[in-house]
Amino acid sequence: MECDYTSELPDSLLTQILSYLRTKNYVKTSVLSKRWRNLWLNVPVLDLYTIEFRPYPNEEDFARFMEKLFMELNRGSHLQKFRITYCECNGYRDRLMELIRTVVDGGIQHLDVSMYPCNRDDFMGQNIYKSMSLVSLKLCNVELKNPKFVVSLPCLKILKLSKVCYGEDGPLVVEKLISGCPVLEDLELIRPFDILSPQVVLFLRLRSQTLNSLCFSFAVHSGCTDFSVEIDAPRVKHMSVEWSQPDSIVVKNLSSLFEIDIRTQRYPVKPDDFNIFCDFLTGISSVRHMTISLWELQILFGYSKLGPVPIFENLYHLQAHVNSSSLQLLSAFLESCPNLKNLILTKYFVEKEPEQMDITNVPQCLISSLEYVEIKNQRRDGIGIKLVNYFLENSAVLKKLTIGFECSSVTNEELERYKKLLTTTKLCPTFSYNSSCDCSKCS
Repeated sequence: MECDYTSELPDSLLTQILSYLRTKNYVKTSVLSKRWRNLWLNVPVLDLYTIEFRPYPNEEDFARFMEKLFMELNRGSHLQKFRITYCECNGYRDRLMELIRTVVDGGIQHLDVSMYPCNRDDFMGQNIYKSMSLVSLKLCNVELKNPKFVVSLPCLKILKLSKVCYGEDGPLVVEKLISGCPVLEDLELIRPFDILSPQVVLFLRLRSQTLNSLCFSFAVHSGCTDFSVEIDAPRVKHMSVEWSQPDSIVVKNLSSLFEIDIRTQRYPVKPDDFNIFCDFLTGISSVRHMTISLWELQILFGYSKLGPVPIFENLYHLQAHVNSSSLQLLSAFLESCPNLKNLILTKYFVEKEPEQMDITNVPQCLISSLEYVEIKNQRRDGIGIKLVNYFLENSAVLKKLTIGFECSSVTNEELERYKKLLTTTKLCPTFSYNSSCDCSKCS
């Protein structure tokens, strides 16, 4: 007779195992035996996708599930993590909002709510501003009301807000949330507030003495609201920003910044935009690791004659998204990186003929510090040879050059030209090279 070893396991271990399953699947274990009937109610993780209960008549299953869950929560729950992704499950939206308020009162630690489509009548309960247990809070398409009291979230370390405020008081709501999080470490703001009026400028003061990681994007379509952001976060080490038109971003006290990813959008620019962007670069000039899209910034840097680009004395690693039109800009940008050691060029594609590309300027870093260059997504063209030759001829301390080719984009003859160029150029005695295919099929 076979022994059921699973049933011999303690409840605490079984519920931990069930937490790795999708919610609808572990609820089904309730039919296995009398012991399993209510075991799923003690699982510490609830990951709920309402679309799993569609189409009709599965919504009836969802209704029974909700009622049983409410009964358990009212008795006292072991729930620690609750994630809900709502996808138009007819008739249960209000009930779900009530469920969220219940789990917050029950001492939930991790709460992740995404509502599709957005409904501006879906207000989060005001109890969320006073939770003594929340460690992580992620909200998408759920509107936050402006609290009339002081926000207090003493344990919150992770906060992600996406499309949660509508109207002119949106920045104030976000400011109150951040100010009420004395131990906040990780903040992500993805278009957190919006008002479709080009006459209004939304201003956000982002201040935190504990923040370690910051990601924000206020990108909007042309003609919509402008954003102005002031960042004062002296302990931020990692930062990601999506630069949109014509946002004003003022940074203060970012001396601890280690890594930044700057994503931009193409848009018509004015001379003042260059000054705004350069002020931003000055505020992050202590950064050591940078990712930037130069090919999208080339129009903006057309105004660089209006003033100097800030110097990045500490920058040793630069990853730049470029095309052939922005290679001259790359050369100019490297002038601001005198101590650069690693350079990675990605998203490389051709917009100019080889004879039109002229990069004769030799930045200081090529002479004194640049040791590693990687060129990804190389395509079949004469510019690739010219770019590789530029680094080989002008990099005095280069130790390694890596070239990644797109699948089937380079012939064997062209590969031989690259190999000959790499092996005949006189470089540092420790120099080595590597070539590979960047195609996902070949990696």
